Amino acid sequence: MSIIEVRSLAKCYGQGETAVHALRDAELDVQEGEFVAVIGPSGSGKSTLLHLIGGVDRPSSGTVTVRGLNLTGLNEKKLSLYRRRQVGFVFQFYNLVPVLTVAENVTLPLMLDNLKPDKVWLDELLERLGLADRRDSLPNQLSGGQQQRTAIARALLHRPAIVLADEPTGNLDSRNSREIISLLRDAVRHLGQTLIVITHDPAIASQADRVILIEDGYLTEQSAVRTGG
Repeated sequence: MSIIEVRSLAKCYGQGETAVHALRDAELDVQEGEFVAVIGPSGSGKSTLLHLIGGVDRPSSGTVTVRGLNLTGLNEKKLSLYRRRQVGFVFQFYNLVPVLTVAENVTLPLMLDNLKPDKVWLDELLERLGLADRRDSLPNQLSGGQQQRTAIARALLHRPAIVLADEPTGNLDSRNSREIISLLRDAVRHLGQTLIVITHDPAIASQADRVILIEDGYLTEQSAVRTGG
């Protein structure tokens, strides 16, 4: 069953001779519980696709439908609710608040939404991600891998239907990269979530159920590459 349906999706920045076509007529279906890797050269449209699916940006034309909800028809208030409650974002730069502890950073989005975190689930997440003994640490007391794990815990705490990760291992060494992707993959499968990861790392892409290639704004290939593991 498709959780995400992308139809004739296009995004253009600017007009006339200076126009930049970041995404052109993209068609994509993502199944519930699927792990999809998005690859392609820098500037090819990968992040644009992710931002449109995440409701961070609006398309120039076409539609994104998530669980039957057409994002293009939503006003800003409803789009904000969609982002906060249906999507978990993980970025290359961890975006942690330096004066807040691990636990406080993880729960911050829920607190801003006037929602109380599930303390049992919070404890389980921190344990699962190897952060149980660092919950009271500040970001500057953590390694890069621990900071990214904190960002993943923050993205997963509200149990989103979709997790979108934009180069989540870009600042990490190969060992930490493998560990972070393994943790992220296992966490979302534990919850039956859908995971879309932008990556330049073939080793990460090889762990996905499917690989999407984007070049010059065109979604040019969809290939099943999973070999197990």
